Amino acid sequence: MIKLLVNHSDLLKGLNSVATALPARSSLPYLTNVLLETEGDRLKLSATDLDTTVITTIPASITTAGSITLPGKKLHEIVRELPEEEVRMSATGNRITINCGQGSFALSGSSSEQFPSLPSKSSTEPCIVSVSVFSDAIRKTSYAVAKDDYRATLNGALLDIRKDGFEMVATDGHRLSCITLKSIKSDNVIKALITQKALNLFAKLSTDGDVKIRFKGSQISFEFDNTVIFSRTIDGEYPPYKKVIPTDNDCILHTERENLISVLRRVKTMANPSTHQVKFSLEKDKVVVHSESADAGEAIETLISEYEGNPFQIGFNGNFLMEILRNMSCEKIVMRMKNSNTAVLINDEEESDGDDSYLALIMPVKLSKTLESQPE
Repeated sequence: MIKLLVNHSDLLKGLNSVATALPARSSLPYLTNVLLETEGDRLKLSATDLDTTVITTIPASITTAGSITLPGKKLHEIVRELPEEEVRMSATGNRITINCGQGSFALSGSSSEQFPSLPSKSSTEPCIVSVSVFSDAIRKTSYAVAKDDYRATLNGALLDIRKDGFEMVATDGHRLSCITLKSIKSDNVIKALITQKALNLFAKLSTDGDVKIRFKGSQISFEFDNTVIFSRTIDGEYPPYKKVIPTDNDCILHTERENLISVLRRVKTMANPSTHQVKFSLEKDKVVVHSESADAGEAIETLISEYEGNPFQIGFNGNFLMEILRNMSCEKIVMRMKNSNTAVLINDEEESDGDDSYLALIMPVKLSKTLESQPE
């Protein structure tokens, strides 16, 4: 038995949160369900794919306490279409009736005993970080997480919180992003490889305030507002990424970030669709951006910039470079280069040598013969 009254907007918000954990498809039917449980004067909603779990609570007027699991997508679909009025839910056995306004829906569920055991919060003291700061760190790094790489450790981002600061790193072997915040310190050391799904869920569900991060064994949790995200971490040692960051790049390009994005967007329309390759020809006070495709033609555009160094040409995957630039928030960037084969560093031009810093790295690509021989 379960009987309760809940506000429609609260119920929809709760379902919006837990639905993100439902697997797209599963051979285990119970993983497509949402667990509803009463807890005092609140209704707890839970969903899991066994690797990632989302649990949230919403206020409710409970008449009869109990629990039931219901088909997650169907329940979400029903509630999404209900009018913004109070929702009455009443279950007997494994069947629940949902009444709202003039509508009534009967939905078949199953016993909560068939639902997987839910993870619980670790007893360790949490590291507390501002939601806005953590979300910004995710935005600036998660794009570089590898997708289904055979090296499992590259399929997540490294979160490293210590007494001397906070660091988050991601790389897919072609690019790398690293944010360091010396202003965030914690006596509770956290060093974990977080999955892309967990990062995306946090970025999507979190709003404001603080997040409590707990890590123990192979589980990390993020608690904020009335929601907790649990995720299994990735086993293994993260690659020694600092070894690939060059320290002697002496060819320096200063340019407006938005202007470079605009030039890349235009020039990339003519790039080879399989390589997305663009060529930078670096000269005094300018960079000439060029792309060419055997089928489409070519595009050339000059961007007036400040350049210090010897003239040379270098190739990039235009999509990768644009993704880095779009996830930065500064007005002007600095690109530090060495030659056409050495990794390129990208920083905020206004960033000082203070405690907080952000670094992006991109590997150049070998220029195609047509771009290599193209005169500028």
